[in-house]
Amino acid sequence: MDIQLLDIINVLTTPLAGIIGWLFGRRKQNNDFLKELQESINLLSGENKKLMAEVVELRKENVTLICNQESMKLEIERLRAENVTLRQEVELLNERLSNVKTITRKA
Repeated sequence: MDIQLLDIINVLTTPLAGIIGWLFGRRKQNNDFLKELQESINLLSGENKKLMAEVVELRKENVTLICNQESMKLEIERLRAENVTLRQEVELLNERLSNVKTITRKA
């Protein structure tokens, strides 16, 4: 009877030990998977932080460039107005020079 009892205990404990082992193994596997996911999230988060900092820096640079462009547009308009005035002065001086040549030829 002792052998039968040992056989029954053996038959019952072997699958039970297997199930317990599988459950603990499964839990460790799930924990490892979660750990890997967390590491991936941390890596992606760090990369995202770098990219966001770069985007912010590029936007600042873009604002600076737009301000410079507007400043240059104003300067171009001022130079165009000055150019018109200078052309009028050149025409006036050419006209006076033409009159001086005409008077000199008559004399």
